[in-house]
Amino acid sequence: MRISERKLSAFFKKHHTIFVSVALALYSLHLALTYQKDVPRGYIVRETLSVMVTPVERLILAVRGGAVGAWSRYVFLVGLTDENAELQRRILELQDENNRLKEEAASGRRLKDIFEYADAAPFNATAASVTAYGAGLWSRTVTINKGAAAGMDKDLAVITSSGVVGRVIEAGTRSSTVLLATDVRSAIDVFVERSRTKGVVEGNGEDGLILKYIRLDDDVSVGDRILTSGIAGVFPKGLVVGEVVRIEKSKDNFFKYIEVRPAANLATVEDVIVVTDTGFHSND
Repeated sequence: MRISERKLSAFFKKHHTIFVSVALALYSLHLALTYQKDVPRGYIVRETLSVMVTPVERLILAVRGGAVGAWSRYVFLVGLTDENAELQRRILELQDENNRLKEEAASGRRLKDIFEYADAAPFNATAASVTAYGAGLWSRTVTINKGAAAGMDKDLAVITSSGVVGRVIEAGTRSSTVLLATDVRSAIDVFVERSRTKGVVEGNGEDGLILKYIRLDDDVSVGDRILTSGIAGVFPKGLVVGEVVRIEKSKDNFFKYIEVRPAANLATVEDVIVVTDTGFHSND
């Protein structure tokens, strides 16, 4: 609107002499016709002015209409922007709610599996949740939300429906510390499910296990499942510890070097079962 007004002003300034001349001529014509009775007073002047003014009037109206239209479009776009922002906010809220519901459903399924496994197990057990992970370079521990007040005690086995997790090494009043099977301080008496060969599984300090004391002529193969033997009395017999993934000849030329992948995902475990009483001991 401002640009059009500047153009109109410049046009009048540039041609002001012509406009003044035309105005004087019209005034003279008006005087000359004043006494002509057959011509209405000012008729020619009015008609001439109408012819001259109409284009200018149209230009002004067009500029005004364009300004009004631009303002209307601006208001419309501002409304659309606000509406779009509100829709985006609502979409984010719905996504957050959907993620929360998915997480609640996943947690419900995990707890359902935990309780069903604990109910069917031939030993006494209670469910617990992991509340923290140990931050040590070589230490592999987690904290669970149950302690001595809930019957927790040192050396109780901690498992999941997938397999062995570790054992309780410290029981506080309301929480307990669990040493994971992958910790270098962990040692679990085990046997090879297929061949019944016995050994000890120790943690490698990272995310794997090492099966030790397996002689070169012992029958162990990649893919064999490793189960708890129940000899030490901490873990019930027959729990899955992991699967053999690598076998090599050790440097001492007497034992095999065997790597085992844990059956339970110890890096992401969230809900566990604490075995409060194995119910039996075996010396298979």
